[in-house]
Amino acid sequence: MRTPELSCSGVRGHARDHVAASGLIANTMTYTPVLQLNGISKSFQSTQALKGVCFDLRPGEVHALVGENGAGKSTLMRILAGIYQDYDGTYILDGQPADLRNPRVALQHGIGMIHQELSVIPELSVAENLFLGNQPKTSWGAVDWFKMRRLASEELSQAGFDGIDVRRPLSDFPLGIQQVVEMLRVVRSGARILIMDEPTSALSPGEVERLIELIRSLKVQNRSIVFISHFLEDVLRVADRITVLRDGRKVATLDRKEATAGKLISLILGREIESALPATAMAPHSDVLVDVDAISADSFQDVSFQIKRGEIIGMYGPVGAGHFDVARAIFGLYRLNSGRITVDEELLPDGFEAPVAIRHGLAYATESRRQSMFLQNPIYQNITLPHLRRITGVLPCRSREIEAAVGVIEQVNVQPPNPMNVVGNLSGGNQQKVAIARWLTFPPRVFIVSEPTRGMDVGAKNEVLGILRNLRNQGVGILVASSEPETVLAIADRVFAFSRGTMTKAQVNDGITKDTLMRLI
Repeated sequence: MRTPELSCSGVRGHARDHVAASGLIANTMTYTPVLQLNGISKSFQSTQALKGVCFDLRPGEVHALVGENGAGKSTLMRILAGIYQDYDGTYILDGQPADLRNPRVALQHGIGMIHQELSVIPELSVAENLFLGNQPKTSWGAVDWFKMRRLASEELSQAGFDGIDVRRPLSDFPLGIQQVVEMLRVVRSGARILIMDEPTSALSPGEVERLIELIRSLKVQNRSIVFISHFLEDVLRVADRITVLRDGRKVATLDRKEATAGKLISLILGREIESALPATAMAPHSDVLVDVDAISADSFQDVSFQIKRGEIIGMYGPVGAGHFDVARAIFGLYRLNSGRITVDEELLPDGFEAPVAIRHGLAYATESRRQSMFLQNPIYQNITLPHLRRITGVLPCRSREIEAAVGVIEQVNVQPPNPMNVVGNLSGGNQQKVAIARWLTFPPRVFIVSEPTRGMDVGAKNEVLGILRNLRNQGVGILVASSEPETVLAIADRVFAFSRGTMTKAQVNDGITKDTLMRLI
């Protein structure tokens, strides 16, 4: 399915009627864009990331940008935010050619970007992060700590996030709260154009609702928002227009009332998606690989379950429910207060750390790509890093590393598949594939994966879930922790729901629906 590409100045004739009827857009009587990108092309060495793309943003609207990982969304937004300057095409801001030499200049022009991979400073307090670089001062020039903390509490409360102790380090809070703090920091900087890259990917359902209310309040203030997301349900709730990119080209721009999830998926992929995962080849074995016995920690209490050979366990809950910390604890990255973890009937010692877990055949792919990879290094180095001694022996050997990496790059379909590409230049979804691929070089006996499909388009999600299902069919035990109910329901044999550190009893994934999971939490 394909819709003809619109001209850079093209506006669909019924858009004005839709804007007026929606009741959600403030001050959109004029169609003069606040910014326009005309015929934008951008290459990275031999890779053509963008090919003659046109995009515009009107005052007080939410313009969503969707597409597969690698479609060019991030590249286009980095041009918008002043991160990339070497491109072909024209950038028009407020009717005048723009020369945004860096993100600071872009912010001076009122353009702020909220990245999916956060740029907060976890060691600083919530208030310090919110006012980073713009702290209120006393009359004698010192930081006014009392005023800064009071304003931080007020701004978070106004955004619907009450009860947060702004004096505590930001690292004490879940990823969703950290993301909200970064959003509010950009908003309070005075930006009138906000670029939101996957803003709901780390938020709980309640936090998503509060974010949508925040977006609506920003529209009333006549701020314009570029909303990048793979969650089509969120896109259809907040967007006034939706632009679809595929293979570096603009495929279509749709008004909200024209768009459905099915239509967007077809435009994104250029085909209908096959919703079925690869068939399960076997029933779970009776062999118990991991026995988790009454473990408790600061964020969860009395959690017990087993992971069997050839079985996928799904743990679902909102951000902060404790299930991500359970996953980390089994891999030795989170300290237990009590309980026992046994692997292949061998009790792991108290206070064990990740190297012990790896020696016992466990692997762990974290939900935070930035924390788990070297973004300035090539793909092959990120993949081979945990296995260097097994691949090259005592002396390093680049050719052996590349040879070992190529196979798993193909297995998970990293695009582009060049092992020499720098990981930081990949789309978020392809970075996630690399994070998974590093543990497939020598397949583990138990694979623990947090948020395996976070920030991925529908096609990439299916690919990754298919990889996990194939590993399951080969007898690997898999534990998936996710805040996305669709992911857990699509892949797990047994499902546990978490709420405030408490785990439900096992639910066999036979007839469980999203509504069932929501009731369980």
